[in-house]
Amino acid sequence: MRFRSFQTRIVVVFLGLLTAVQAAGFFAVSAAMTKNARARITDELAVGGNVFTRLIRARTEHLAQAARLLSGDFAFKAAASSDDRETVLSVLENHQARIGADVMMLASLNRTLMADTLRRGGPAAALFPFPDLVAHAEQAGEASAIATIDGHAYQIVAVPLLAPLPIAWICVGFVIDDRVARDLQSLTLLQVSFLRAGEGGWRSLASTLQGAMREALLRGLPAPTAATNTSRSVRIGAEEYMTLVTSLGDTSDGAIVAVLQRSLDAALEPARRLQVALLAISAGGLLVSVTGGVVIARRVTKPVRDLVESARRIERGDYEQSVRVTQQDEIGELAATFNHMAKGLAERDRVRAELERVGRLKRFFSPQLAELLVSAGDEAVLASHRREITVVFCDLRGFAAFAETAEPEEVMGVLREYHEAVGPEIFRFEGTLERFTGDGLMVFFNDPVPCADPAARAVRMADRMRHNVGELIETWQRRGHTLGFGVGIAMGYATLGRIGFEGRFDYAAIGTVTNLSARLCSEAQSGQILVSQRVYTDVQDLAEAEPAGSLTLKGFVKPVPAFNVLRVTERVTP
Repeated sequence: MRFRSFQTRIVVVFLGLLTAVQAAGFFAVSAAMTKNARARITDELAVGGNVFTRLIRARTEHLAQAARLLSGDFAFKAAASSDDRETVLSVLENHQARIGADVMMLASLNRTLMADTLRRGGPAAALFPFPDLVAHAEQAGEASAIATIDGHAYQIVAVPLLAPLPIAWICVGFVIDDRVARDLQSLTLLQVSFLRAGEGGWRSLASTLQGAMREALLRGLPAPTAATNTSRSVRIGAEEYMTLVTSLGDTSDGAIVAVLQRSLDAALEPARRLQVALLAISAGGLLVSVTGGVVIARRVTKPVRDLVESARRIERGDYEQSVRVTQQDEIGELAATFNHMAKGLAERDRVRAELERVGRLKRFFSPQLAELLVSAGDEAVLASHRREITVVFCDLRGFAAFAETAEPEEVMGVLREYHEAVGPEIFRFEGTLERFTGDGLMVFFNDPVPCADPAARAVRMADRMRHNVGELIETWQRRGHTLGFGVGIAMGYATLGRIGFEGRFDYAAIGTVTNLSARLCSEAQSGQILVSQRVYTDVQDLAEAEPAGSLTLKGFVKPVPAFNVLRVTERVTP
């Protein structure tokens, strides 16, 4: 839907955003409450599981103590030794009644059932139904397990009948039924169920759940093969339960587990009441917001119209006008910003021209010199003039032969490494880069900004370049490239200035000194820095050099004395 009225759009957008924020907040709070409820129930299940485990252990210890008490009865030992089944059965029934057990058995050492209070009239010498329990007891001295008898679960403990060596095994058991589940529920505050896994799925042995909910648990619980001792969500009917499944052991009829549960819906009931309160508050907030939105929209509309009119005047090129808004709020701040923008637009062309000038300067000079020229605010220094400068030429020995045989990608890689090694030194010593062509570089000092020690800077820079490239040469040699590095330095007068055409200017030096520097560079062997007589005179106190003889150079009538700089010593003249 589109609205022609700006005021209406403000109200609609304002209310839409507010509604979206409230809805997002409502759902975020709901999600957080649900997440917290799940985490709290998971913790409760973990604590309940620990309590449940301890209760089972306590019941097991109680059974074991009761069985040990009977094991010390001398008359019972005599009856068991004489194989007096009726007497043994009578003693077992009396002891069972005294300790409140649900079943007591006596098994011989050869795994036959001597007496059973649950099946009093059963056949004599029947096989003991839990041979694994006796086997574990033989190894550990006594043992306990959860077993099924006639479809019911029992917690059974086996202890030896000693006289003084074991002559039989006493087994005491309590039935695990709904009463036991309710007792455990009162202690853990959780729903408790005991299930047995069979071929057809789960079967309920005992549970605090009733009727249809018990059946729904059997249908909703994952398959018996699923992992135990992990929390999961199970839906029982219309409710969602956080569920912890704990294994109690395996029997011949299948595995037996204990299922501890807590209703997530019940835990979220207080949160749902809070959600209803939040919805009511949100509805009231929306009603108040409608009124406030209309008032704000009316206040915003008039100054916005003034801003629109001012923007049209600026579009026509009128930068001198300004917007007058007396409001001391965001609209007033917008008007002030608009006025500043108008002034900024008036300065745009001047700033653009200044940036273009800075860009041109940084093409010729090191960043330090470029900033200096910019701060001077005058490009007259780029006009043609004559000055004494120190010129440095350097290039790679053997580069032409290398470029003819190597792959173009390898040539570009070597050049990139070379330029990265020597380029930063030009900026470090504040030299002016006249040009670079492939492996050749020309740098001069003392122009356009004069310096007190141009020759010293040139030699120091060349020495650093030689060191940096020397490390690269070792790497190149390991890659099979035979390359070297040579430098020529000369000092003299030259004509300098900007040359070229609009859109493509260079800053160049023209004179004999540039030719001399280039010729010295051509004569330099790998690792040599050849300097002219004038340069050597200026740097002899900071550099150690050796005569290189008088060189016959192309373009020079007389031989030119040259010196090879061995190292920079930084000696100070006394």
